[in-house]
Order: sequence, then structure tokens, then C-alpha cells
Amino acid sequence: MIHEVVRHGAVLAVVLATGCVAQAQSHLMRYADVHRDRIVFTYEGDLWLMSSEGGDAHRITNDPGLERWAKFSPDGAKIAFTAQYDGGTDVYVMDARGGPPARLTYHPSSDRVLGWFPDGKSVLFRSRREYPFRADMLYKASLDGGMPEKLPVDRAGLTALSPDAKRIAYNRISREASTWKRHQGGTAQDIWLGSLEKGDFHRITDWHGTDNFPMWRGNAIYFNSDRAHGTLNIYKYDVATGKITPMTSYKDYDVKYPSIGPDKIVYQYGESLHLLDLKSGKTRPVPVNIPSDLVRMRPEFVEVAPSTGSFGLSPSGTRMLLEARGEILNLPVEDGEPINLTKSTGTRDKNAAWSPDGQWVAFISDKTGEEEIYLVDQKGEEACRQLTTGGKGFRMQLVWSPDSKWLLFSDKALRLNLVNAETGQLTIVDQSDYDDAWERWGIQDYVWSSDSRWVAYTKMEQSLNEAIFLYSMSDKTVHRVTDEMHTDWSPSFDPKGRYLYFLSNRHFSPIMGFVDQTFVFLDMAKPFIVILEDDEPSPFAPKDSHEEVKDEDEDEDEASGDNETDESEESPGKDEKKDETGMEKEGEEEELVEIDLEGIERRIIPA
Repeated sequence: MIHEVVRHGAVLAVVLATGCVAQAQSHLMRYADVHRDRIVFTYEGDLWLMSSEGGDAHRITNDPGLERWAKFSPDGAKIAFTAQYDGGTDVYVMDARGGPPARLTYHPSSDRVLGWFPDGKSVLFRSRREYPFRADMLYKASLDGGMPEKLPVDRAGLTALSPDAKRIAYNRISREASTWKRHQGGTAQDIWLGSLEKGDFHRITDWHGTDNFPMWRGNAIYFNSDRAHGTLNIYKYDVATGKITPMTSYKDYDVKYPSIGPDKIVYQYGESLHLLDLKSGKTRPVPVNIPSDLVRMRPEFVEVAPSTGSFGLSPSGTRMLLEARGEILNLPVEDGEPINLTKSTGTRDKNAAWSPDGQWVAFISDKTGEEEIYLVDQKGEEACRQLTTGGKGFRMQLVWSPDSKWLLFSDKALRLNLVNAETGQLTIVDQSDYDDAWERWGIQDYVWSSDSRWVAYTKMEQSLNEAIFLYSMSDKTVHRVTDEMHTDWSPSFDPKGRYLYFLSNRHFSPIMGFVDQTFVFLDMAKPFIVILEDDEPSPFAPKDSHEEVKDEDEDEDEASGDNETDESEESPGKDEKKDETGMEKEGEEEELVEIDLEGIERRIIPA
């Protein structure tokens, strides 16, 4: 009888009522290598050994540090690998059956094992241990010890040695760990070939996409490439003729981290290990059972504090919203009980915002596979209501309109979006045509006016400066406020609707540098104010005082006492706050924010 099912990415464990664990096939084994009838791979940060036919694997390392990039020696007797022991990331060698590792490198830089020299007496590795520390270089570490020997190559990443160790096939660029798909830019990898003695290195692949993981066996160089289907597959390059032949033809998942043995190539495909037989050209999966204690799957109590994200207060300030470990929590500021509003294990919920009327909490969730906007009541008693559909990519911070009828959010496509909180109808307010990854992303600053009739936002332009724009809810039009000559950001409306505040890098006070005699601009950011109505005076206009001149009639009235007020009379303006019964009004009618768009750029003043 099944008592509980626990799933943790790599393993499906069925916990029986007896307390025993029935182990199903394991997945997500990484960085594997093969030597005839044995496979070594990394799992749970340790090295494991198993038969190439599949079956049970057994652990051969158990240090808390990470061990990976294991490679069998040419005779299969030893395993070289990179390990994080003693505070470094260095090259180690151990008996292939297990045992204490022997350390070969001691440099502070990270050293990645690439393979063995054909004689089995030295290990090939790459490292960025030489200035300017940006390019990988090749080194040879002897099993007998001593300083590593640098190979005569100006730069090299993934590398394979020829059978006589006189030539190498290699990548000059190291970006094989990147998750970019179908990359054809300046960092696309190519396979290069050349003699270590002559230095006659030349490119042997001309595909403008990715060619990486060279593996040399006999007269052939096997490598990975996305040239056919947009997915990485294994190809064979004939050294004598230059002919390239495909060995696999996957169209859904990439071939990842291939590694060659005497007669097979082992690689990751999907979540499993597969083998390619070099003689027959046939592939097959390798079923793996890992008898682990699954200590990382044990239920445990964790501290929420280190994993918190976005946060915000309720309209009254008595409660707060907190994103923690993919859940949206409604927490009391002082008195009350915490409430988990989402309770959505397996999904990430983020960027929660409380509606101004206190009725709804809006948040973003990826429970459908794409990020969509949802609404939930403040106590989480009812099911969440999905507000949007058809999302593609990341969506950013939600901002409610003051009347709780609309939501603003930005997305990965550099768009500012408007959503009806009742119907879910989506409107694209504006879209940025430039994204500076080093500064800000698309449109990220957006705020509402107090009457929910205007939106002010910041958009980056082709000049690499950000400008401020206004969007009118009444006629659905966009209006420019600032030009593209300066960087302007962080707009906010005056609560009374008179001004729009923002920050700007337009304060120029150059200082001459003493070394290279060039001007340096410091402290450029200053606050500025936009006067929204044409007849509204500047808040910084000087106030004028003058003596009031009284006429003769006023002097006579004062002398006769006619100007005295009755006790029942109120001071000017005071009766405006009371209704016909003399009771104070509960609230005044909300003032509308009026904006004169014509000439608005001329009404920008420094604060």
C-alpha cells in the first residue's frame, strides 16, 4: 500500500506503509565518462561508478565538496577529476575502484580536468591562472608531482589530444556551460586543429553556430554541434578527408557533456545517460539505479528569512505581504496570525500587491508553465482566480490603480501592460525599443495619479537615456514629458495633482581631472518638478508682501462697530466643511488631476 509519494527532480521514491523505500530509475546524472564496461558520473555532488550495461551504482567519494569532470585513465585503472577540497578547486587522481584521492594542483584558480595524455602518466587540464585571467589555457599535470607544464597554445578551452599527443583539437572559446539555444554570435564555438610543435592551428569547422566538446579517437574527431536541427548532436570529423558525418539526430533535447571512451561515447540526453557505440553507430539509454540515502529529500523545517523576496503593506498598514520560498504570505505587523495565501508547492509565486480597497491580493505565478497574473482574497479562503493568459517570459512588479480597477506590469518584451482587474483584458501601454542590460530593463518605473486617470512611466530610448512619459486612461494616448538628452527616472505624482516629481542626471558641474586633463561629472542627479497645469504657479515662486490700503468707508465701519461678527458666524471657509445640518462632511469629493500637455516640457523646474 502506497503511503506517500515524494518527488525530488532526480529521483522518484515511493515510501511504503512499512517505511521501506522502493527505488525507481534515477535521473540527472551529470559529467559522465566511460571506459569499456564502466561509467563514472557525478550525482549529489559525489562520484559514482556503475556498469555500462546499467543497474546499481555505488558511491566512490563522499566529501562535502563537489567532485566532477571525472575521466578514466587510458588503461581504466585510475580516475582524474576536479574536486573542491581544502578551499580550492583542483585536480585529483584516485584508483578507479575507489580510495583516497591524490592532489596534483595547488593553484588558487579553478582547474578543470579535460582528459589524460595517451601514456597515462599525466592529466590535461585548463585554468585561468595567468594574467589577464580571462582566457583558459592548457596545462599538463604529472602523476609524479611537480609544477604543471603549460602547453604552447595562446588560449584553449575544451581540448582533445591526438593518439600520439602531438596535435590537439580544441575550442578557443569557453561557453559550453551557457544555456543559450541556437547561439550564432561572436562567442559561438568552433573546433580548431593544430600541432603543438608547429603551432599551425586552424579552424576545421565553418558552422556559424556551436561546435564544441571535441573528442579524438583514432583518425576521427567527434564533436557536438547544433548545425542540423537547432539542437546539439554528435558529429564525426574525418581527420584525413575533412568529411563530417552526423552520429545522432535528436530534435527535442540537446546532447550534453559527451565524453569518449575506447569504443563508446557517453552523454546526457534529457534527464538520462545514453551510450553511442562507435563501431555500430547505435545509441541506447543506460538505466541507472542509485541506492542513495536521499538525505536531501528528507522533510525539514527551514528559516524563511534568507529566502524572502518582494514585500509590501496592506492599505491600512496592519498586515504585510511577503514573498518567501515561492509562496505569498500575509503576515501581521503586530497582532494576528500568518496566512499562506497561495499554498502552491512546485510553483513560484512572486511580486504580490494589495489592492487599495483591501479586497484582493494580486501576484504573479508560473503554475501554468508561463508567468500569469492571479487574484486571491486577503485570507486565502477561496481559490485563486487567473487573470491573464498567453504569457511569454518574465513579468515584473504589479502596481494597482488607486481605484482598484486596473493593474500595471512590465514584461520581458520591454512592454508596459495594463490589465482590467475584473475582466483580465490586456492593453499594451507602450514598448521600449532598447534594453540596456547593464542599467535597467525595459520599462520598470510606472506610477498612477491619485485619480487613476494618468500613468507616468520611464522608458529607455536609443540615446541610452531614459525619458518620462504620460499615458492618458481617458483617450488611451501616450505623451512625452522629458526629452532624450538626459537620463530621467523615478516619476511620482503630487498627492494633490499639481506636480509630477522625478529625478534627472542633468546637473552639470564639471571638475577637471589632475591626471589626464579631462572633465569629470559628479553628483549629476537632482530632483525636478513638472508643473502639470499651465496656470499653476511654481511652488518656489517668491512670495510678495504688501500693506493693505483701507478706504474711508471701512474706517467708519470699524469705528461704529458695524464690522463685529456675531457669535453664530463662522470664520471664512469654515462652513464649507459642514452640510446643511451643520454636521461635518465625512469626506470631500476627490479632485481630478488636470494636465495641460501642450508646452509641458517648458514647465520643468529644479527642486
